[in-house]
This record gives sequence, C-alpha cells and structure tokens, in this order.
Amino acid sequence: MSKKIKFSPKGFLDFFGKTIFDIANTQNHTLELNGYVYRSEKLPEEFDGFRIIHLSDMHNCVYGYEADELIKIVKRNKPDIIVITGDSFDSRRRQYFDSLDIIKKLTKIEMVLYVTGNHEELSPELKEIFLNEIKSYGVQVLDCDGIEINRGGTSVFINGISDFTSFAAEYGLLEKAIAKNLDCDDLNLLKDSFKDKLRNFSQTKTDGFNILLSHRPEMFDAYAENGYDLVFCGHAHGGQFRIPPVGPIYSPGQGFFPEFSEGSHKKENTTMIVSRGLGNSSFPLRINNRPQILVTELRNR
Repeated sequence: MSKKIKFSPKGFLDFFGKTIFDIANTQNHTLELNGYVYRSEKLPEEFDGFRIIHLSDMHNCVYGYEADELIKIVKRNKPDIIVITGDSFDSRRRQYFDSLDIIKKLTKIEMVLYVTGNHEELSPELKEIFLNEIKSYGVQVLDCDGIEINRGGTSVFINGISDFTSFAAEYGLLEKAIAKNLDCDDLNLLKDSFKDKLRNFSQTKTDGFNILLSHRPEMFDAYAENGYDLVFCGHAHGGQFRIPPVGPIYSPGQGFFPEFSEGSHKKENTTMIVSRGLGNSSFPLRINNRPQILVTELRNR
C-alpha cells in the first residue's frame, strides 16, 4: 500500500529559504573574471599586450581563505600593473584590515596604483591611516598626480583623481554627506569643483597615451571633455540587481536603471571601463551580479 505524502508548509518554506540563501551566497561570494581588449593606434607598439588588472569597491570583503582565491586569479592573469579605484573599506563599518591584507599581497605581484572613493573621503581620519599604511607597502596613491611607465624608449601615463566627496569638508558638507542628506545644489557644488580640479590637472598632463583612474562613472562626460584615452571606474556595484531583460536596477550616484553600471563605454575618443566591484555596501545582496575582477589588455591595432 502506498503512503500519502503530507505537504508541510514549514518544510517547503525551509527548503525554499535554503535554496534562495545558497543561490545568493554563491552569487555574492563567487568571483567572476571578465576581460576586455582595448585597441588604439595611439598606444605605443611597445605596450601592445600590456595587461591591467582592475579591482574596485572591496568594502573589506574577503574571497577564499585569507583572500587566496582573489590573489590566485590575479597572479594567473600576469598583470603588468594593478589599479584599484576606491572604496576598499566601508565608512559605516569602519574596518579595513582585510582590504589591507589583500592590497599588501597584491604589491608582491606587481605595482599597485590607487585612487580614493567616497567611503575613504567620508572617513577622513580612517582614510589617513589607511592610505599611509598602503603607501608603506609601496602603493602609489594618485590624486591629481600620475606616473610614467616606460617600455623600449616609449611611455604611457597613468593619472588619478580622488572622489568628488573630497570637497565635502571644505564646503562644510561632510556631516550631510555622511548622512546622505546632500541635496541637488550640494551635489552640483561638489561635482563642479571636481570638474574644475580635473580640468586644471588635465592641462598639465603630458601628450601621449593617457589613462585615468577615478571612482565615479557618472562623471564620464568630464573625462571625455579632458581627452583621456582610457578611464577605469567603479562605484556603481553593477547595478546591485541585474534582471534580464531589464538590466541593472540601481546604482549609487546614478539612481534607477543606471547607464554606466559595468563594462565598456565610449564617448568621442575616450573609453571608460566600469567594474562591478568586489564587495557590498549598505545593501548586502547582489543578484545576477557576481563580484568582479577585470583584466584589460591593451593593443595598438
């Protein structure tokens, strides 16, 4: 005689909840490696094949035991340089030791360049401690500064600029920025100051192939106006939720259905590549939006 199977609402909910948790856990803690090939006749021939690893928005997250998974992926892809575009720690949680450990290990692989994001700029005391520490590892922190990389008598230039919230304290807006109470006028003031700073800095850049590191993709127009060839940004967290066929749902700084949530974007002679980032900030969950390591290979044809 066959037995009837009793339906248990609690059992179903437990199973459903565990399934959702397992999917979310996998999507939020399994790294994805994505690659781009950037082509430009302006790039010196000696830099053909130059590889850039781009990391962003770690928010003090760890992948694998002591970040071994992340470090293995970076090593395996043999970068010529590693760039980090801010938000390595979270201004609300105020912990940065895991990110420090990752960055220290990265410096054993290749040169590391760094620009700040909004979370560093909204924690001035922590920012100073953190930046001094990574500088002691040999990281070059760029704020209206750049380095020249030489190969075979030719050069490319990598420039950087800090996040526009670096102006918040100067205008007495730091507390409002931390509380996310900035109104449109406040934001426009910070953005205009950033544009002026970038414009003045760009006038000093050397002729040749110029890369810019900056945290915010929503400032794309300013990067293009100032003639940068290639720009690396983060901040957008990939739109947090990515739902086919709708796409990205929400990104900080861009709001709902952001235009620049990830990937490669072109305007005039400027290409911007946006990282989905590695960690999460105020909202702890990603959907269809795995943490990302980017590798970009430069080609001169």
